[in-house]
Amino acid sequence: MGSQTERIERTQATSDALLANLAQVLAHRLRGLITSIEGFTDLLAETLVTPEQRELALRVFESTASIERILSELQWYSRPLELMPGRRPLRTLLQELLVMLEENEAARVALDLRLSGRYQVRADPMLLRQALFMLLKNALEATRPTSIVQLRVLNEPRSIRFEVWNEGWMPPEVAEQIFVPFFTTKAQNLGIGLPIARRIAEAHGGTVYLAANDPDTGICMALILPQDDESDTNGAHSLA
Repeated sequence: MGSQTERIERTQATSDALLANLAQVLAHRLRGLITSIEGFTDLLAETLVTPEQRELALRVFESTASIERILSELQWYSRPLELMPGRRPLRTLLQELLVMLEENEAARVALDLRLSGRYQVRADPMLLRQALFMLLKNALEATRPTSIVQLRVLNEPRSIRFEVWNEGWMPPEVAEQIFVPFFTTKAQNLGIGLPIARRIAEAHGGTVYLAANDPDTGICMALILPQDDESDTNGAHSLA
């Protein structure tokens, strides 16, 4: 039984490595093409005179921006994770996270902090922000443009828990595949945001999992990170 499990794990590791390498090659090749398209469109835009023509050029730039985001995800998926752990005040970390979102997206995020305002998060700040960013983007894109996504932060014994809540519900056959790389139900996505978020959490000794999936309460993705007893600098718990 043990040897079979080991073979499965080795096969999975080999598959993951091949996918990561393919993602790296694609990101490198496609980024050069996108840069060329943006350059030529920029030159073309200088010759356009009518509002309709300029609107078409703007649509090209918007499309290349979407492709740039996909390429960024490919690079995150392909790169090896090198942790640079440190401590970051929770409020500072969340402020930096919201800046990463578009202004209209950030306005749809409601923060619910259920621990002290002086809490110090022990993690690699850049990687943690990226993981939370991908969880938020996933929730924002899965809901109506006017709906609110809640980011709830709780203190647990020797860990910190981030919960991203959004309205909706996933069928069981979809829910069981959301962490499979490149599985997606959205045409504009690659389906690697959640796998990347989980990979970042696991590199910290934590995890990301589907904590709730109910038509009444909504969907909740939870990210758990181990912490030490000194992370909370004043020990008080309050609603911030």
